Amino acid sequence: MEWWIQRSTAGLLATVFGSSADKAVPGDYTGDGKTDVAVWRPSTGNWIILRSEDLSYYAFPFGQNGDVPAPGDYDGDGKTDAAVFRPATSIWYANRSGGSGPLIAGFGLPTDQALPNVFVR
Repeated sequence: MEWWIQRSTAGLLATVFGSSADKAVPGDYTGDGKTDVAVWRPSTGNWIILRSEDLSYYAFPFGQNGDVPAPGDYDGDGKTDAAVFRPATSIWYANRSGGSGPLIAGFGLPTDQALPNVFVR
């Protein structure tokens, strides 16, 4: 997956990160106020985050094949949390970063579509 990012102060960043089967899930996972390049790999449930501050990366498993990634700040700590919607059961799973543990909630219908939090006002 190819990323072209026009940064507000540091110019253009072009990088290859992720594979063609990955889902793009950018967000501020590190809490530095900048969006990190990130992908979710449906085949393994792995989240792979490229840190904006030093371009190192880390990965962790959360979710499974068939889930729909739905990252957002689910605990209000200013960091993007990994989250998935499982259409088969209409259950949401969020890996909250603020120390309050995972969030598991049934909500919606199997035909619903999870939308990125940027569309919520």
